Amino acid sequence: MGSDQDFARKDADIRRTRVVEALALLLCCWMIHGGVEVSAQVVSSPLILESGFERDVNRYRWTAGVTSAIQAGSWDVLVTNRFRSDAFLLFDDRLSFRDENRTRFEAASRRSGGRSGPVIFGGADWYSLSRVFRQDVWGGYRFWANEKLWVEPALGFATDARPGFSGDASNVPIRTDAGWAAGLRFGLPTTDLGGYITQIQGVAQVQRTSPRTGRVLRSFLDSQRMFGDTRLRTRISGASVRRDAYQAASFLNRDDATGRQAETVESTRSDTIMVGVDIESRLAAPLWLTGSLDVGTNSRQVETLRAPVDALFFDSNFNRRTVEARLAARYEGARTRARVAFSAGAEVERRQLTNADDLSPAQAAQKLILLRQADNDRGFFGLQSSFNSNLRPWWDVQFDGSANILRHDTPNVNPDDRDELLYNALLGTRFRLRDNLDIMIQISGSRFHTVYLKAIRSAENSVQRSIRYRPSVNWRPGPKTRIRLASEVRATYTVDDFVLSGRRPTDQAAREMRYELDAEHQVADAMRVLVTASLSDLQLGRFLDNIFAEIPFDTLRTISAWGRIQTGRTVHAEIGMRVFIRTDFDRSARVRYPIPDTDDEAIISRIGRQRIDQIGPTMAIVWPMRRDAYLRVDGWATFQHISYRLYGDLPEGRAQVIRTAASRGRRTMIPNLALTMRWQW
Repeated sequence: MGSDQDFARKDADIRRTRVVEALALLLCCWMIHGGVEVSAQVVSSPLILESGFERDVNRYRWTAGVTSAIQAGSWDVLVTNRFRSDAFLLFDDRLSFRDENRTRFEAASRRSGGRSGPVIFGGADWYSLSRVFRQDVWGGYRFWANEKLWVEPALGFATDARPGFSGDASNVPIRTDAGWAAGLRFGLPTTDLGGYITQIQGVAQVQRTSPRTGRVLRSFLDSQRMFGDTRLRTRISGASVRRDAYQAASFLNRDDATGRQAETVESTRSDTIMVGVDIESRLAAPLWLTGSLDVGTNSRQVETLRAPVDALFFDSNFNRRTVEARLAARYEGARTRARVAFSAGAEVERRQLTNADDLSPAQAAQKLILLRQADNDRGFFGLQSSFNSNLRPWWDVQFDGSANILRHDTPNVNPDDRDELLYNALLGTRFRLRDNLDIMIQISGSRFHTVYLKAIRSAENSVQRSIRYRPSVNWRPGPKTRIRLASEVRATYTVDDFVLSGRRPTDQAAREMRYELDAEHQVADAMRVLVTASLSDLQLGRFLDNIFAEIPFDTLRTISAWGRIQTGRTVHAEIGMRVFIRTDFDRSARVRYPIPDTDDEAIISRIGRQRIDQIGPTMAIVWPMRRDAYLRVDGWATFQHISYRLYGDLPEGRAQVIRTAASRGRRTMIPNLALTMRWQW
């Protein structure tokens, strides 16, 4: 049986819930009847319904959305609802559900043709996985200072229900907190203020659902102006958010000295300020200069509230400061375009233990070491350039290059102190041999060097070099046919700076050959055939840098193809077939095989090659309806076969049985379906 305090707490929660329901009902009635005025005329404007279903391997998803705009007398009402439900199929064929629902409504009244008037707004959020249900209802008055600027003070009532604490983990009660709220919203749409195109918006809301407090403060300012051929833009944004949550599984939830069961609250406050300045100037007819400067700061404080007396807890403060500058010059001629850009920035992260004075020196020192391990200073510098030119009517050239330096400094307790250097370059050319035939060739390369500055990780220093050669052909043999063929050769070599004595080198090489096909043919006025296919051969090996050779240890081959037939004018339908084949080396291929003369099975693990074969039909139907309404159905089925080819010796007397079982493998049919609908009245 529960104690008198438990019954009293439940009665209080019920009373709070009933108060919220009564207040919501009263506000809704006032909204529908126009406050003091009663109007019998209700005019409906567009109602938008959206729904969808998706079945993807082991996940089912249902989505639904409603958006309704209604004019009821002197009131303009907007209601939106978004629902999503996910069901995951676990290994034991058990479904795990995760549901979310978010509802928002807002109503505004304009009396006697004026712009100012009362407003009512609110929302409700429900999360099944965390068992959280939040709702709030607000009532206020919107004042229009002029034709553009408006200010809206409001009062409200909020409830928040979420799991509290219980000694029995299988029966955690729902704790419902309720309280009053106050807020202020303001806005200035894009307006010309003395030559400055300015936009301002902000919101300030405080909710006191005792013993917890919620706070949201956000503001944004965007202003820009032209000074001759120069445009100057300023961006300023700020936010302060506080969220309090019960620590249901915290070790702080225990009886305190008075015998009261404590429900510890963790309060998190995040304050952010961002300031940015952009400039763009036209120095001459084809020459432009652009630049920007962004400065930001973020502070996040975590504080423990309602903790038992003499409890051990740690409150922390996280601070981040960032600055980034960019400067670029670009040339835009009739046949040539070029750009050069510089970028540089710095970032500082620091963590502090704010309640160190309340802890013993040993406990404070241990926690400070953990916090300081994540502190870091980052500085970076980058140089980018690009060049595109039409040298002849049939010949284009392209060049892109960049160099980036990153310095990541950490305290002595963190061995992640490192420098990074990255170079990228791409050179391309395009030849238009005929109106219906062009050839493009691209060669690109990169070099990435990582150096760890502390000796404990210096053996991880490495240099990665990569080069790609990619030719492609675009051909239109007829007005109804388009064919694109592309191939790519890629080679990547990763080499350690040095090797410790007694260890093997870990240098690796990866070489890939890839072919791609993308073709389309218009069979009839409302029918076309599309084909996409690719073939990839990736070889991995141990790299011998001194003699530029390799010892292969794996080859990954992948083949994929998808053919489709599309038809229809108003209603578009598609049917096709998809094929995917992959073979790869497996160091521990697990094969389940039957034991002769028994009904039992055994599992053996050996080195071998794994082969995955997938084939299945695909279909799609798109039905456009009036205005923005449509219905779309996508379906595809995958018949999968996973088999193995084992290497090495097998148990005597069972070798043939095992090889047969490995070749037979596992067969699975995976259905997939996606259905989306949008309807608007």
